[in-house]
Amino acid sequence: MIPRYSRKKISEIWSDENMYKHWLNVELATCEAWNEMGIIPDDDLSKIKKIKFNIKTYEKYFNETKHDIVSFVRSISENLGDESRWIHHGITSNDVKDTALSLQLVESIDHIISGIEDLMSSLKDKAIEEIDTPIMGRSHGMHAEPMSFGSKLGIFWDELSRHIERFKQTKERSAICMISGPVGSFATVSPELEKIVSEKLGLKPAIISNQVIQRDIHGEYSQNLALLASSLEKLAVEIRHLQRSELDEAREPFGKKGFVTKGSSSMPHKRNPELSERICGLARVIRSNSSTAMQNIPLWHERDISHSSAERVILPDSSIATDYILFLSNEIISGLEINRDKMLKNLEDAKGLIFSPRIMLKLVESGLEKNKAYDLVQSLSMEVLEDDIPLKNLCLKNQLVSSLITKEEIDEIFDYDFYLRFTKDQFKGLGWKIN
Repeated sequence: MIPRYSRKKISEIWSDENMYKHWLNVELATCEAWNEMGIIPDDDLSKIKKIKFNIKTYEKYFNETKHDIVSFVRSISENLGDESRWIHHGITSNDVKDTALSLQLVESIDHIISGIEDLMSSLKDKAIEEIDTPIMGRSHGMHAEPMSFGSKLGIFWDELSRHIERFKQTKERSAICMISGPVGSFATVSPELEKIVSEKLGLKPAIISNQVIQRDIHGEYSQNLALLASSLEKLAVEIRHLQRSELDEAREPFGKKGFVTKGSSSMPHKRNPELSERICGLARVIRSNSSTAMQNIPLWHERDISHSSAERVILPDSSIATDYILFLSNEIISGLEINRDKMLKNLEDAKGLIFSPRIMLKLVESGLEKNKAYDLVQSLSMEVLEDDIPLKNLCLKNQLVSSLITKEEIDEIFDYDFYLRFTKDQFKGLGWKIN
């Protein structure tokens, strides 16, 4: 793991300590709401508001009860007098746990969005810097046509912007407060109480609920993490390919403080794309966890707890892993080493084959039938591959081509800058200011 990475913030969000803090906040907000409704006297509330949570006291009760919320309520009530009867009044376990989990989801989403924004900033800076850098565009792993390396990075920026939109939408749906009692019927509480608690916690009341907040919300969060992880893996795979010895067009940071300095235990020359490979591996874990989140959606009747044990693993693990690979991606992009000379050499090594579409189109525009133009250029292209002769030379020598396209026009066709002429317009479409 890169030493400079600190997972403190995301780990704190998903820590037991933060969970207990939110449990306490929900219990206190509920008591305050009961007070506003005239049920809990002011004097009792003033004593209740002084309660603290102690993990050792909680564990003592948990060893006896084996029930988390019962143990929690007893632990925070231990130093109270008669006013302790108001703690957890009228509500059930999942009113506390699911509402607290909503607060954790909102915090986690805000943190993930911040990480995406950091990566987008690095991508934007690097994309604008490389806007005029030509690189071989590839399809099926094969040479296609030249393109801007900056455009290649800009595509990832645009994709990440959609992830921010998704997370913001999910945050809106995740910010749910449920204080509706057993099976959600409000038999022991009231919608008014739920509304008051919601406002105190900065959440929205559930429109309708049973005994849990419905798990499609948590599934959506997990799916968003999986989608984001897949996009980060896509970026990592691109870097891995560009760093291959045969291409050597871009490389991960290497040998600098905080980064990998040895590529192999036996081959000193190796410089492996280990950070990108790490992203790919963790993305598989995050996607796998999202499948479990989908399986948590169908619970028995008004609730069961088959989802609970799984969520205790997948939500923290996927959130922390996503935060980490966001960090890795940002480190890779901000420190990316770009080999423009090798990009140009790889373009030149194509012997002009990448200009075959332009030759074909020019032949058609000059009057040659489309299929004949295609077959002619394909025949010339195969000759390039077999005899290692540049396509431009073959076009100049071919009688049919030279009869329809002048030498000056051929010179114009074999120009890399032609393929980059609209890149700045595309960047402006992203909302970027380009000189």
